[in-house]
Amino acid sequence: MRLNNGDVVLCWPLALHVLTAGYFYSDGSRHEAIDLRTNQGGSVVKPVYAAEDGTVEETQTWDGHTKTGMQSYGTMIRIRHGDYRGVTLQTRYAHLSRLCVSKGQTVKEGQLIGYTGETGNISGAHLHFEVILGGNRRNPLVWLDDDFTTANTGVYTYQPGEYAASRPAQTAAPAAARLQTITIGPVSQGDADAILALCKERSLDQLGLYRSVWAEEVG
Repeated sequence: MRLNNGDVVLCWPLALHVLTAGYFYSDGSRHEAIDLRTNQGGSVVKPVYAAEDGTVEETQTWDGHTKTGMQSYGTMIRIRHGDYRGVTLQTRYAHLSRLCVSKGQTVKEGQLIGYTGETGNISGAHLHFEVILGGNRRNPLVWLDDDFTTANTGVYTYQPGEYAASRPAQTAAPAAARLQTITIGPVSQGDADAILALCKERSLDQLGLYRSVWAEEVG
């Protein structure tokens, strides 16, 4: 989101905003990103959303074994956004299980771009999220609002003088925080099978977002 004063407020890339690691790790070493918890409701596969309008500049699919170099990110997406005060602004989303966009594709803020997973150099499922300004990684929390919690008190948040971006009070919550309920049917068994196949293709069954009942159960 671009504000009238030129500032940028990014949309959270996950519906769940729990930090497990900040811009610095708990031992003081540089992380230059934030990690967001994905393990919830018995699944680590969660929808990932574009933080702002932009163009998919780079995608990568993990080779399944290499955990060094760019392959340490696993399956990954990088999006190029509009410049910020004349400087290139990008975001990166790593350790994904699946991509829903391709290189060169234009995306909107809050659009589904992939699903979280456990690919690359990772010791536990999470979303690794970076903000890159002029080729340098910056603290993503400066570009996001303060609607988050930390997994524990040792998780790093802000350096002195840093603070959350301020989202205008009158602005509705970003699309990434909203889910729609769609009811279809009653339908034939063949149509039901086709709908289930589509839901499986988008991993909605794994996310617990797909439900089917027989017509007599709903009266």
